[in-house]
Amino acid sequence: MSNAILRKTRELVDARNSMAFIAVHDGLTGLHNRTFLTDHFDTLIKSAHRRRERLAVVQLDLDRFKQINDTLGHAAGDYVLVITAQRMRDSCRASDLCVRLGGDEFVMILNGAGGSEDINMLARRILAHINEPIVFQGTTILPGASGGIAVYPIDADNAQDLLVHADLALYSAKKMGGGNFSFFSEELRRELDYRKQLEHDIKVAISQQAFQVYFQPQVSLSDGTISGIEALVRWNHAERGMISPGEFIPVAEKCGFMPDIGRIVISKAINEAAVWNRDGIAFGRLAVNVSGTELREHDFDAFLFETLEKAGLPPQKLSLEIVESVILDDEKTGIAAKLRHIRAAGVHLELDDFGTGYASLSHVNPNEIDRLKIDRRFVQNIHENGDNSKIVRAITELARGLGISIVAEGAETEAELDSLMAIGCDQVQGYSIAFPMPQDKARDWLSARMPKKARLTVLQEAWRRQPSPALDNSSPKWRPVTIANG
Repeated sequence: MSNAILRKTRELVDARNSMAFIAVHDGLTGLHNRTFLTDHFDTLIKSAHRRRERLAVVQLDLDRFKQINDTLGHAAGDYVLVITAQRMRDSCRASDLCVRLGGDEFVMILNGAGGSEDINMLARRILAHINEPIVFQGTTILPGASGGIAVYPIDADNAQDLLVHADLALYSAKKMGGGNFSFFSEELRRELDYRKQLEHDIKVAISQQAFQVYFQPQVSLSDGTISGIEALVRWNHAERGMISPGEFIPVAEKCGFMPDIGRIVISKAINEAAVWNRDGIAFGRLAVNVSGTELREHDFDAFLFETLEKAGLPPQKLSLEIVESVILDDEKTGIAAKLRHIRAAGVHLELDDFGTGYASLSHVNPNEIDRLKIDRRFVQNIHENGDNSKIVRAITELARGLGISIVAEGAETEAELDSLMAIGCDQVQGYSIAFPMPQDKARDWLSARMPKKARLTVLQEAWRRQPSPALDNSSPKWRPVTIANG
């Protein structure tokens, strides 16, 4: 009985210890997790304060992790994460802390980090080790990790700000090309202040529905007909004027605002297109960009159908533009089923920026996609770049063979248009056709290019009274002379 009690006690202790370990460690890599970091970061800062030492926060992520998952599969991605975690542990001291925040995001807390030169040398050594090639089932993988560094007490005196500043430095390192690291700086601090203000302004703009929709037409090169028109978001800030989408969209995405902005754009674009449709203005199909974040919203399809019904726009007059990563999204997210539901209702689906991602050709078929959109980087200077010409020709022939239509974006010169025409890519969108326009100018542009209806115009004295030879002059007859069709 004593032995049985002792055995059961050991089992309970082991189970408790196992549960305690799981609660604060990442299940895949064995590193500490976000929960442990949250609970212990303040303690590390207080210890550094007592010892009057610097503490370095190094935030890391892998530049090409998504590419690894998409091309080699999730098993390869998991293997890369495990090896990266092991290399992090090998590169630091026992007193340092290694954490996996989630996905391919990691944090290292380096105690007693020393001066800036010491931190610089240590960061270089860590990144060099992490960026060494990884061999998975005979394939060599280059992970390409980037790092951002914030230092206590120079850059911040609390855990939250240190992590934010390290993340901003990481973003700066990625903008420089990746595979390297960057320190937080006063310039980045000013950029952070600007981003915080921009984040606040975006919230206000969402509440006021201040985002505008501009429209850019898509036309056929062979006959000039309008095949579609794309809706693009624009923001005219009350104080700073027009703010580029390339400036505010990354901030909105990081803060989780894109679903709200997307619904504003979709609603305004559909309402305007419905007015055109009722007025008999030909615009082909309205195309709106939809992100994976928006599609993951549980009620997105219900919102879309309700908006179409209220506006009175037939579903067949709408296209959703999605990027390749969205169609590759795991079925568990529900996106694939939602897209099938939307397409079954008559809405068209277009694969945007085609050729820049890693979609399997099995996804490029007329049962899932109605149109491919060739990215502008393959269109620019296509008449001078033989490789781009071959790529566009191959995509065009692939689409034609599958019965999928195709449109090239970014055409800006007559030479580019001539090359696209020669290749057989008939539909184009770009500055050479029209710049993005606000709704009133877009309406005028579309109206001006509508085919003229035949109209009978009677020329001066086209009809005159002529005496009939069989009758006297007192019985005149009307006889046509000339009629113009104008």
